[in-house]
Amino acid sequence: MATDWRPSAEIATLRERARLIGEVRAFFAEHGVLEVETPVLGHGGSTDVHLASLSCVATTPEGRERLWLQTSPEFHMKRLLAAGSGPIFQLARSFRDGEVGARHNLEFTMLEWYRPGFGLDALIEETTRLIRRVLPDDPGPVRLRRYRELFRHRLGLDPFTESLGGLRRLAEAQGG
Repeated sequence: MATDWRPSAEIATLRERARLIGEVRAFFAEHGVLEVETPVLGHGGSTDVHLASLSCVATTPEGRERLWLQTSPEFHMKRLLAAGSGPIFQLARSFRDGEVGARHNLEFTMLEWYRPGFGLDALIEETTRLIRRVLPDDPGPVRLRRYRELFRHRLGLDPFTESLGGLRRLAEAQGG
C-alpha cells in the first residue's frame, strides 16, 4: 500500500495535459464534430478476445449486478452513430485489466472519434491535421505506409498470404 500522499504527476505535466486536451476539443469544435460522453459502466465487457475487461458489483434497481468498465467507448459511440448523431468524438476514461507497465495503466484516457461519410484518405488527412495541431513544435515527417507494405519491408513477409504457423514463429522470434 502506498503511503506517499503526493500525486505522481508533476503540476507542469498536468498543465501540459490540460493544454493538449483543450487543443483536441478546439480542433473538433472547429470541424463540427460533437463531443459526447458515454457510460463508463455497462452490462457487458469487451468482445475483443485480446482485451481483458474489469468489472465491479453494484447495487442497481435490479439488485446486485456485475457491471463492466469499458475498454473503449466504441460500443456506446456506435449506438449514437446508429441513432443519427453525425460526427462525434470523446475523450473517454477507459480500463483494461493486465495492461500495466512503463507506458500502460489499468485506467487511461482515450480519444475516439467517428466521421460518417469519411473515407480512409479523409481520415488520414484529419488525423495528420490533429497531430500537427497538438504538436506544433515537432510535427515530424508524415509518411504514409500500407499495412501490407510495412510487413513486407520490415519483416520480409506478406501478412495476407503467410501461414498461421509462419506468423506464430515470427511472433515467437520477436518475443511475443
